[in-house]
Formats: sequence, C-alpha cells, structure tokens
Amino acid sequence: MQLSSAQHDELSALLERRAEELQQSVEQARDAISAPGGGGAGWSEVRDSGEEGDARMMATLDLEQLQRVENELSEVLAARQRLREGVYGVCEDCDQPIPFERLKIVPEARFCVRDEERREKGAA
Repeated sequence: MQLSSAQHDELSALLERRAEELQQSVEQARDAISAPGGGGAGWSEVRDSGEEGDARMMATLDLEQLQRVENELSEVLAARQRLREGVYGVCEDCDQPIPFERLKIVPEARFCVRDEERREKGAA
C-alpha cells in the first residue's frame, strides 16, 4: 500500500503537531524538575524525613515521566525521518504496509497490529 499524497500530507502534519506537543512537554517537565521545590539540586528548604521521602518519590516520578515523553518524542522524530526517506508506513518485522487507519491513530507506529501484539506478548 502506497500512501496517497493527501494521506502523506495528513500524516506528516500529525507527526509535526505531535513532535511540537512533546517538545513542549519535555521543556515543561525539565523546567518543573529544575525549579525550586521541583526536586532539583537547588532545593534547600528544611524538611522532615517524611517530606524528604515524598519529595524523592515525586522527583523520581517526574524523571520517569520526562523519560517517557522523551522516548515518545524520539519515536515521533524517527517516524518523521522514515517519512522523509520514503520507508514510512512499512512494518519493520514483516515488511507489510501498516494500514493508514492505524497510522492516523499511532502515526509513529513501526509495526503492524499483528506484529505489535506479538511483541507486546513477548515482552510481558
């Protein structure tokens, strides 16, 4: 299945918007982490051990969220590169076309539904 020009343009726009959204989220998360009280090294308020534990837990959660968003951004940027190279929309496992409807829902998809499910089952 070859993407039509209109489908290509629609998916390109989706990827562009998603990349912008994720980049904004990354910047906001980094700002929150580095802000006073955000778990960054500059935080110097006196806390008891319970507050210290809570602060460490929140900082860990913030870092994990940042890492998830950065990973998603990386996937979107890689999809944009595949689109530019003309290899976008092809399953990396079976080399079959990924349906347009799937790409509209998950524009950074690297695998068809069957292979994605197989991978998820294997990871579980």
